[in-house]
Amino acid sequence: MAISKIGANAVETLTADNMPNGSWILLHSISLGVAASEMAFNSTYVTSTYDDYVMIGKSVIPATDGAEPHIRVSTDNGSSFGVNVDNGRHYTPLHTNTSTGAEINRFTDGWSIQMATDLGNDASEGCSFTANFFGLNNTSFNKYMFYQICGKHQSLEYKWDGGANMETTSAINYLEFKFSTGNVAAGSRIALYGIKGSNH
Repeated sequence: MAISKIGANAVETLTADNMPNGSWILLHSISLGVAASEMAFNSTYVTSTYDDYVMIGKSVIPATDGAEPHIRVSTDNGSSFGVNVDNGRHYTPLHTNTSTGAEINRFTDGWSIQMATDLGNDASEGCSFTANFFGLNNTSFNKYMFYQICGKHQSLEYKWDGGANMETTSAINYLEFKFSTGNVAAGSRIALYGIKGSNH
């Protein structure tokens, strides 16, 4: 165990092996210094060590105005994205009387999970999200996930709540965030955590 300091006090920093079940283990984090086409977590990080994962995005901005945020999944470490996905979400405006509603998608072309609609690229706004994935190593059942995302639509701020059914019984070993068009802007940050003990 390593030694860290909280104020003037030295405390032990536990390794993942010494953390209790249910702990979130940081596997990898990405902070873009320049714009990029995607932010990906490959089979180095999505492994059989954990069955459940959480992806957290902060200050994520599309370089192109009006782009949709997507998470794509792969069973062959990103070589292909052929997993069919049903997903839907409810949306709620944050500060006006604009109506709430629902959006539903079925993607069979590799675009996988659409989390929101028409995000704006205004500076210092963007979106933040959490996405929870369950049973990615299970080879008997489809995979499920749910997410929450708050962000600036092209005109209003919204919160989206949704989920998806990833129609594959193969293990998923690659997760990728990208926008429907254009790059992910510089300054965007995404991290992936594994849930210890989730292989129960």
